[in-house]
Amino acid sequence: MTHAQNASPSAPIGNVHHLVLDLRTHSPQKYWCDLLLCGIFFWSLLVLGSHSLLYLPLTLTVGSLALYRMALFSHEICHFKHGTLPGFTLAWNVLCGVPVLLPSYMLKLHGRHHARSSYGTVADPEYLPFATYPQLRARFVLGAILVPLAMSARALLLVPRAWFSGAWRAYLRQRMTFMAMHSDFRPGPKTALSVPETLTELGTTVWAWGLLTTTVLGLVAWQFLAVLFVCMTLATALNSWRTVQAHRYTGDGRAMDFAAQVRDSTTFNRHWLLDELLAPVGQRFHAAHHLVPYLPYHALPEAHRRLCAMPWPGREDYLMTMASPNK
Repeated sequence: MTHAQNASPSAPIGNVHHLVLDLRTHSPQKYWCDLLLCGIFFWSLLVLGSHSLLYLPLTLTVGSLALYRMALFSHEICHFKHGTLPGFTLAWNVLCGVPVLLPSYMLKLHGRHHARSSYGTVADPEYLPFATYPQLRARFVLGAILVPLAMSARALLLVPRAWFSGAWRAYLRQRMTFMAMHSDFRPGPKTALSVPETLTELGTTVWAWGLLTTTVLGLVAWQFLAVLFVCMTLATALNSWRTVQAHRYTGDGRAMDFAAQVRDSTTFNRHWLLDELLAPVGQRFHAAHHLVPYLPYHALPEAHRRLCAMPWPGREDYLMTMASPNK
């Protein structure tokens, strides 16, 4: 399907907010329990797997999936409004963002992926024309394997160097601070980090150097560092695969309206357990998320049910998001 087909006149996406407005409240219990359970599972299995080969398979499977799920809460955080779930962002950065060297501020420009003026354009940090250039899919997924290595180099070398060089600091902000799928993306001049974000960035450097130093000194087993790195790589590879599946990527570089955004998005519709493992924290309902991005992840299953069951302009387009993007 081409961009022209995406933009063709069909049933417009109507005002569906009245169908889901009662679902917009974030549940502190669900967020905190989910995050803490993921953190307990991952860090416990990491310790066990790094001390005994008996637990290593469990760590690399269940542990990596727990890390993957925990990491995807960064997507929820970037949709939080001021005052939503106080303390949650700090807790997430302590449990996940800083230790895996991908703190929450790296996704702070995610809103451009939803904006009508930038979705699907070069100003969208999360879009590549995979439908036009299918070979980019494999390159993108394989390139994800290098992300933990790149973030390690960033925390260990680039962040400290930026403290003493304005040129390096500008390079860091423009090229290696915000997550982007393509090298042409530039965040622009108004992307300075806040004081809490700067402290979080400092925390990644302190953590990286501290873990490396204690490992060299023998205070921390090298297996801990190795298994952590492998789990980070596996979680990143899973996320890159999910990202490739999240949209049809039929855009040609021009902006799309919200109706076209929804038609360009997908809904994971295989098996609920498999979908939840491979696209957790609401990501399996990606089309619904683009339609009503203010909903918390735990509300999306019910929102999807209503969007499928109730009549509204654009319902047929929404139902098509459950078809395989490769068909």
